[in-house]
Parts: sequence; C-alpha cells; structure tokens
Amino acid sequence: MDTPVTLIRNHRLLLWRFALRGLTQRYKGSLFGLLWTVITPLCMLGIYTFMFSVVFQARWGHGVGDSKMAFAIVLLSGLTIYQIFSESVNASIQAVSNNPNYVKKVVFPLEILPFAGHISFLLPNLVWFLMVVAGTWLFMGGLSLKILLLPAILIPLSFLTIGISWFCASLGVFIRDLNHFITIVLRMLLFLTPIFYDTDRIPHPWNYLLLCNPLAHFVDQTRRILIYNQWPDWYVLAGISLFSLAVFQLGYLWFMRTKKGFADVL
Repeated sequence: MDTPVTLIRNHRLLLWRFALRGLTQRYKGSLFGLLWTVITPLCMLGIYTFMFSVVFQARWGHGVGDSKMAFAIVLLSGLTIYQIFSESVNASIQAVSNNPNYVKKVVFPLEILPFAGHISFLLPNLVWFLMVVAGTWLFMGGLSLKILLLPAILIPLSFLTIGISWFCASLGVFIRDLNHFITIVLRMLLFLTPIFYDTDRIPHPWNYLLLCNPLAHFVDQTRRILIYNQWPDWYVLAGISLFSLAVFQLGYLWFMRTKKGFADVL
C-alpha cells in the first residue's frame, strides 16, 4: 500500500487537474464566475456582523474595541477556518459515490478525489484570508510579519480536513444517510467553534469541552498571528499538528482498506 506522500508524488499532476476541474465546474456558466469568491464572504459577513455585533451586542476581547469593522474582521478570520473545513468535508461524502465510472470501469486512484476536492475549496477560501489581511492592515493598525506563520496553521488544518474527508468519502459509499448526519454535525460545529465569540467568554467547565474541538484551536491560533499580533502558542500548535497528522494517516489507511468494496455497492 502506498503512503500519502507517495500518493502526492505519483499523482500530483492528476491531483492538480482534478482540483482545478472542481474549481472551474463550481462557477461554470454562472454570471459572476470567480467573483462569487468575494461576493459570498461579504454577504455572509454582513449578515453575521449585524446579527452578533448589533442585535446580540457581542464584543471581542484583546483590546479590539467596539468598531463594527474590527468585529467583522475578527469574525471573518474564524469563519474562514470553518469554511475550509466544512465545505471540503461536506463535498467529500459523495466524492466517490458520484463517480461510479471511476470505480467500475477504469483503473483510477480513487483516493485523490477527496484530496483534490479539498484543494478546490481551499484555493477560493484563500481569498477570504486576503480580505482578513487587508482589513487588519487598513482598520486595525497594520500588519506584523507573524502573518508569515499562517501556513503553519493551514497545513495541519488541511491534514485534518483531508483525513476526515477520506473517512466520509468511504463511509458515504456504504451509508447513504451519512450526508444528513454530517450536515447536522457541521451546523453544530458552526456554533461550537469560537467564530462568533471569544474563547475567554466561555464559562467553566464548558471551556474544557470547547478544547476538545480541534477547529477551536485553529481559529484561536489564526487570530493570534493575523489580528492580535501575537506568537502562536507553540505547544497548542504542535499538539493539533500531531493530531491532524494522525487523522490524516488513519483516514488514508481506512480509505485504502475499504475501497475494495466500493464496486460491490455501486
């Protein structure tokens, strides 16, 4: 059995082509095309900022202040992490079941489908990060060179997302109700991840339960380096990186062991 590193090395061109195909098909025939990568976050950001900063009067700590623009920038940084994860995982459920020809009629490395799907969602969501960087520079007192550490967060986030996507892609072949279950879980994660609130505001002992959510750590570390001009918590970053690598490897092993039964089901 190949390792994930071998998979990337041997099929890197195919991986990239499928990622680009997924990206172009998503906007093919649409009126605004790739502009939706900017329109969508702006619309979501406007609604969430109004609801949580105006209606619910939520505030950030760390000296962010009461500015609605600052609230929106901090919110967008957390929402981007969630979007990268949720879109990739949600799409992975049908990555194999929607391509039965690849399972039955050709010799094809099925394991690249969830991987390529993640890349196709990651690329447009990087625009969201550019918006956070621009907003921090324009409205929150400038930028720090600490933003160069952003790949140290995005890489383990990708490992975690791809690993879970491999699990979901495999289980989605055998359990057709999985998409309904994952939809519920992802909606719960939207509010169980500190996107609309600060982790410091979670009372004891609920804050310990929040620590069990790896996305919460990714959001916190992203805000530290992008917005609060702080170094990441290296122990936390090392911990979630090791956890993400473990999920990545286990997801790959699970997919490779179960894919032999895909043809019998499809």
